[in-house]
Amino acid sequence: MNDYFKRTLALIVLGAALWGGWYGWQSWKTRQALEAMENVVRSADLNKLLSDPPEEVKNSVDLAVRGIHLSQGHEGQKSFDLDADWATLNQDSGAITVRDPDIHYMLEKAEGEPDRVVHATSSVGRVEDGNQKISMSGSVKTVYEDSVLTGDLAVFLNSDRTLTFPDGAVLDGPVLSGTASRLVWDLNTNILTGDRGVRMRWIPSGTASSDGAVDADPSSDAAPKNAQEESHS
Repeated sequence: MNDYFKRTLALIVLGAALWGGWYGWQSWKTRQALEAMENVVRSADLNKLLSDPPEEVKNSVDLAVRGIHLSQGHEGQKSFDLDADWATLNQDSGAITVRDPDIHYMLEKAEGEPDRVVHATSSVGRVEDGNQKISMSGSVKTVYEDSVLTGDLAVFLNSDRTLTFPDGAVLDGPVLSGTASRLVWDLNTNILTGDRGVRMRWIPSGTASSDGAVDADPSSDAAPKNAQEESHS
């Protein structure tokens, strides 16, 4: 009975030691992964994380990262800066989903001129195609100087530097206000083009909003299909 008790006790001790070793190894691996992620986040290099992830996180499909910054250029010039508190990176597709993105889109400018920036925010953002496409959804708001453009969805394509509101947008500015069922903002030329149900209200400079305002409803037969307005700094 004594020997049986000793053998049983030895097996229990061995099992506990093995379990403790396995648990300690798992904890060590977890710490290694977290430290690797922390180093990547500190460097704020999301492209590096997607193209060459640390060994400890290579088997993870989705990676949650806190505090990110992403920049992309176009033809030698900076195209946009994106900041977000949280992001989820999918290593299979390369897509980055961000919460409450804060984006600065750069407008074209002549050499020596100050930067002209469109500030955009939304509830959710998704960066795809190697940072060449950004989809913003949920309370999308873009601001340039004193004009505000809002909508439910906006899609930015870095290839031609256009910001499209496919489900409609509302423009509110000191000179021009209006709505469109679809609106495209060309960031190369700073021209807004709306179609399918465009309504505009133009207030000439120096005119009170209650006097001299001109309403245009392109739904009439004499109205043009598209409405364009260029903003000059």
